[in-house]
Amino acid sequence: MKLTSNSIEMSLHQKVEAAAQCINSFWPLTNFIACNPLKGFENMPFEDAMQISTELFGARGFLNLTEYRAMYESGRINPGDLQEAFSDKRKVSENFEIESSYSSCSTLSEFLDDKHGSKIVTNINRQMIKWCAAFLDSTQAQWSLSNQNSLFTSWKKLVPVDYSLTIHGSRNWRKFLATLPHNSTSALEFMLDAIGIEEEDVVAYLTRHLAQLPGWASHFKWRQSSGDNEVLIDYLAIRLFYELHFAQPIYERFYNFDEKPWKSLVSPTGEFAVDSTDAELSKSASYVAVWQDAYELNYRNWLLKELHNSQRDKTPEVEKALCQLVFCIDVRSEPVRRNLEKMGLYETYGFAGFFGFAMRFQSIGSALSLDLCPVLLSPDKLVKEVDKNDSCKRRIGVQALHASAVQLRKRLKSSLIGAFGLVENFGLASALPLAGRTFFPRQYQRVSEGLERQLCGDNHTEIDSSAFSIDDKIAMAEANLKAIGITKDFARIVVMCGHSGLSRNNPYGAALDCGACGGNPGGASARLAVSILNDKLVRAGLLQRGLAVPEQTIFVAAEHNTTTDTFKFFDVQEIPNSHKELLDSLRSDLIRVGALVRDERKEALPKSIVESLNDPLERSCDWAQVAPEWGLSGNAAFIAAPRSLTKNINLGGRTFLNSYDCNQDSEDKILELIMTAPLVVAQWINMQYYLSTVDNDVFGSGSKVTHNVVGDFGVMQGAASDLRIGLPAQSVMSQEGLRAHEPMRLLAIIRAPLKSIDAILSKHQDVSQLIVNRWLRLIALDPTDEEFYQADGIEQWRHLKQEKELSVRHDDRPMVSSMNLQ
Repeated sequence: MKLTSNSIEMSLHQKVEAAAQCINSFWPLTNFIACNPLKGFENMPFEDAMQISTELFGARGFLNLTEYRAMYESGRINPGDLQEAFSDKRKVSENFEIESSYSSCSTLSEFLDDKHGSKIVTNINRQMIKWCAAFLDSTQAQWSLSNQNSLFTSWKKLVPVDYSLTIHGSRNWRKFLATLPHNSTSALEFMLDAIGIEEEDVVAYLTRHLAQLPGWASHFKWRQSSGDNEVLIDYLAIRLFYELHFAQPIYERFYNFDEKPWKSLVSPTGEFAVDSTDAELSKSASYVAVWQDAYELNYRNWLLKELHNSQRDKTPEVEKALCQLVFCIDVRSEPVRRNLEKMGLYETYGFAGFFGFAMRFQSIGSALSLDLCPVLLSPDKLVKEVDKNDSCKRRIGVQALHASAVQLRKRLKSSLIGAFGLVENFGLASALPLAGRTFFPRQYQRVSEGLERQLCGDNHTEIDSSAFSIDDKIAMAEANLKAIGITKDFARIVVMCGHSGLSRNNPYGAALDCGACGGNPGGASARLAVSILNDKLVRAGLLQRGLAVPEQTIFVAAEHNTTTDTFKFFDVQEIPNSHKELLDSLRSDLIRVGALVRDERKEALPKSIVESLNDPLERSCDWAQVAPEWGLSGNAAFIAAPRSLTKNINLGGRTFLNSYDCNQDSEDKILELIMTAPLVVAQWINMQYYLSTVDNDVFGSGSKVTHNVVGDFGVMQGAASDLRIGLPAQSVMSQEGLRAHEPMRLLAIIRAPLKSIDAILSKHQDVSQLIVNRWLRLIALDPTDEEFYQADGIEQWRHLKQEKELSVRHDDRPMVSSMNLQ
């Protein structure tokens, strides 16, 4: 499967862009966003993409065959699942053959390493890691390259004083450097010609170079999309310079030429060109893919059977809810919603955790602003947290003093003389917090919070939403309430509940926060939504549009801490006395819910893990804790439907739940929004977890124990490595080698008419290709007959008959595997 065509007619920028399809953008850790590392391959079948990832990255796209067989022996996969997987007409036949634009294209450095045992690729990578880290690190490094210049310009200016090439035997490289154009685009063209890369081979050649350090290349791709337009070309020009000159001593020693070495040796017309088509590897990948399908079908069949039974057994609602709570669609919200609904007259909804209000947010006392919205959006409104009644003066002063102290400490640490004085004068003072954080993390946290309250006093802030006009507020409020599904029968209290994680000394802390808020806590988004929805002018505007919010209904902002399963409510001093008793009752029930969810987490884990678990509150404060929580591990399905469909099912905290009622969406606008935003983001998350689990060495980031933070944007493994772009091993595996995540492609279930879904798929190729190429499995629950249909393509639906096709074990349900992998 070729990624590009007509490469001869493309400009160099277009060729670099085409080559970069093999990698995805990697956001800085401060805004870590789970995304599919192989997003550039979504235009081809999943099995093809997995094989190409093996060729490019040396990656594994599936579990080991022994693992699938072990699941078959345990009953996790049954004969019916295998039979259905084998009978799928779209399965690759025995004549399966994949056409890859990379299999016959080795780089010069790869060829020489393979033939002569040299370490050219390793040496190139070492140099690139050194220069990339130096260029990008503007926060940790005391001496950093000036970011006023490009990567290529900075490197070209400083590399003459670097003797790495001389040590490795390269001659005249400084003279060659002097002849390089100052422009990186021209320099890259110059290098391609010097190595002898033909026009039709440029894309494949550059692709293999990007794949040799995919982490750094992925971060440069993100920087390029953020405005640094030439950085990937800079990166490739430098790589090819090192390749030519590290290779020079080798090819001069063994071959009788001194120019255009790749053209003479490795190109399809070169002396040593080989046909690397590996049919056996293709057949093997197809065979393992059948087992993966069977693995996923077992879970699909269980879930559809539960949904079918839930439809049959559901009872109509007879009493109006006293409180309605809107949670993020995050899988960690599902256990909370399920347990809360059992407590009393509570009604819950699922919606993206920014609640439809995209903003750039600046908290009080901070000079920084954060984009609180999905990364697919670009907010243009700045919303500030402001002081109310001058209650935050002490807090702002303490924050400024603390910032000055941190800056002073940093300067003293980096000072040649000041560092000695720092240790002598403040060494003992630093021992107390060091001991507290290490041996008594929870107690130290409580003391720190108490001291902060004493220093800062009681603070009352509010959200300044004046950046939005009143018309904007009314329009957004109407659209968001309709999308959530709350347009009538309002409860007395409606809670907008964001979520966040809590951990210490954790570079991946943003991965525990709300992805819909750009990898940030969701409390501010909840507060903005509440401030707008409680606005009398907004409610008057909604009434004119036919959406009446009762006067006795108030909106309240809250935040769910997913690490500890505790809940924080904001601006409670604004709650009228008439609603305080009901709010207190809700808060009491949420405390009980948190305890139930924590117990439920333990029940779902193997006994060996449960016995090692500390109090979740203590784990969240422990700076030595490598796994404060499992995050979204276990995620397996996305359901867009009324809550009544799933209310009576224990989904095990594995399902993204998006509230959707097709009866209130006559024009399919809400459905289109769901399928093009939340569903896509859920697939990103799912595939990030999938790939980080099946091959953590390539697609994950390895063990946190050996992580080395680089600047504020990423981590390396040890002192120097590729930038690690995926999830840590501790996010998907336990210390005992047990899986905390089952790697399955996302199962999406949407209750909507088939024709509505088809219309949206026809309109959005980026979504339809996920279904056609089997990156996710889409099932529709058609409201006309309440039957399930699986999409095999646009306007290609297969009826899933409940009794015959949904074979599943009746004694157990597919849950997170506890199989020992060691």
